[in-house]
Amino acid sequence: MSVSGVDPQNLRGARLGAIAGRGVSRRLLLGVGGVLLLGACSDSKPSAADGSGGTGSPAVPQPRRGGAPFPGGDPAADTSTAPGDSHSNDSPPPDNTPPPGSTGNDPAPPPGKPQFYIHEGDKAIALTIDDGPSAKYTPQVLDLLAQYKIPATFCMIGGNAAKHASLVQEVTAAGHLVANHTFTHPDMSKMDAGAIRTEIERTTDALTKAGAKAPTFFRAPGGGWSPAVFDVCSQLGLRPLDWSVDPRDWSRPGTDHIVSTVMGHTHTGSIILEHDGGGDRSQTVAALQKFLPQLLAAGYHFVQP
Repeated sequence: MSVSGVDPQNLRGARLGAIAGRGVSRRLLLGVGGVLLLGACSDSKPSAADGSGGTGSPAVPQPRRGGAPFPGGDPAADTSTAPGDSHSNDSPPPDNTPPPGSTGNDPAPPPGKPQFYIHEGDKAIALTIDDGPSAKYTPQVLDLLAQYKIPATFCMIGGNAAKHASLVQEVTAAGHLVANHTFTHPDMSKMDAGAIRTEIERTTDALTKAGAKAPTFFRAPGGGWSPAVFDVCSQLGLRPLDWSVDPRDWSRPGTDHIVSTVMGHTHTGSIILEHDGGGDRSQTVAALQKFLPQLLAAGYHFVQP
């Protein structure tokens, strides 16, 4: 028999009364009442699964693949912001097989391909620093490179170079190579030839006005290459430059992770990717302090592409 218009609390009371009327003990009566009360509470408790504030552990955010804005940057201390430069897929670069007679004189990569390695003899490697210059982190990187007498290649964003012209001059004066890394750090693989050319030419203009030599290398953000990008590079006399060791330092995986990745994957001919711009690069600086002397102690020497 259904009952309508009855208060659920009164209904529970009626049930308990009926049980008591049948001579059930007071202790059992109280126990049944407690069970009913707990059931009512659990009906109204929010669950973790529905996201309404339950006690379940919150999901841990994962870094996005293929480059992502670096969290933790202090805009007041460092105005350089850019996505990180990791490939959008996990496929390894081509096998490092030096072309015949290439040692000491790197030939241009095949048409439609970027350069993943350098060929400057046994234990020769290259260090590239992307997304700067940064008022906060580029000077720290320069100090470390000077300490260990290491030449590097700085792949600079034109917009940052225009803001920090004095740093472009410092990098150049220290003997480091400056490469073109676009003006706004877009995904070049989705752009037409006209837009690609504008990005590259604006950057070259900003770099030369800041005191750098006209770049001869171009690095596509995130390794976003396309036939149009290669065509424009050829027209402008720029060599496409990629990398072969990527510790994904932009994602702040931890200093030890950056160090172990670099040490575990570097071999003769490797081009190592690191970042001085785009946000909080304190882990990168700390990692450089550790792995630069370790690589030197292992017999490696640094060259420029």
